[in-house]
Amino acid sequence: MNSQATCRAYLCAGPHCASRGYAALFRQLEAALWQAGLDAAVELHSGGCQDHCDYGPNLLIWPGPVRYAQLDADAIARIVEQHFAGGEPVADLLATPAMRRKR
Repeated sequence: MNSQATCRAYLCAGPHCASRGYAALFRQLEAALWQAGLDAAVELHSGGCQDHCDYGPNLLIWPGPVRYAQLDADAIARIVEQHFAGGEPVADLLATPAMRRKR
């Protein structure tokens, strides 16, 4: 982690999430963090499959883990404002154990 970062965020770039707009969401998240002045505090990464494929795109945040599912542009804005800036998880966007892919 870079010396200024207080958390890490991994946006899933697996095949299912990629087909559901991962790239645009990554750019949006990166820009929103920068606009909020949080780009140094949040270390943003592309992540591998998080096994919540039917509910992607997914975002995993450490420390936590805190996992968000079914992300779209509105969800990204809410996560930046409430979780990263405000320190509170966005309850209605949290992934549940039932969302985990069955193998």
